[in-house]
Amino acid sequence: MKSAEVYRTLKIILAPELKAAGFSRAKGLLSWARKQGERYLVVWCQVSQSGWDAYAGSKFTVEFQLSDGPVVGASAVHRQRFVKMLNEVERDELRSIQNDVIASLERPPANYPLLHVSEAVRNYYLKDFERIEEPYGERDDVWLRYRSQEHVCAWAQFIIRILPSCFRCAQAWE
Repeated sequence: MKSAEVYRTLKIILAPELKAAGFSRAKGLLSWARKQGERYLVVWCQVSQSGWDAYAGSKFTVEFQLSDGPVVGASAVHRQRFVKMLNEVERDELRSIQNDVIASLERPPANYPLLHVSEAVRNYYLKDFERIEEPYGERDDVWLRYRSQEHVCAWAQFIIRILPSCFRCAQAWE
């Protein structure tokens, strides 16, 4: 999936929920903002710049920021990726979805070029196909893996479910 398709899918699913929560589209990436006190709470989705792989897919993340303006990257008073805003149960659900995505990936054939660059590159690449056994902690930087539109839709539904927790966490930033 090209990043434009990912952003389009996320926008279709997330926009109504964020609009209902008082957010409007903001400047930069796929982002929304709403007033929070004297500042703006900005939330956005960002697809990894590492690109798309036909077998491993790609990944994206969701970030929140409290800033003076409704723009991604504006002078942030507080900025945090959403995983750090989740409780243990929510992180376990995230790991379960991540493992479902990983289990659905098709491993590359033996002649796939990335498997023949070096042992270090091969091992790094093949790690993308391994199940996540350890629970995610509060400090882990987790990107949401996908290979298909179905994966992106599953992540969008998860994001919708955890938005209230994220909003509560962001209220404490004021």
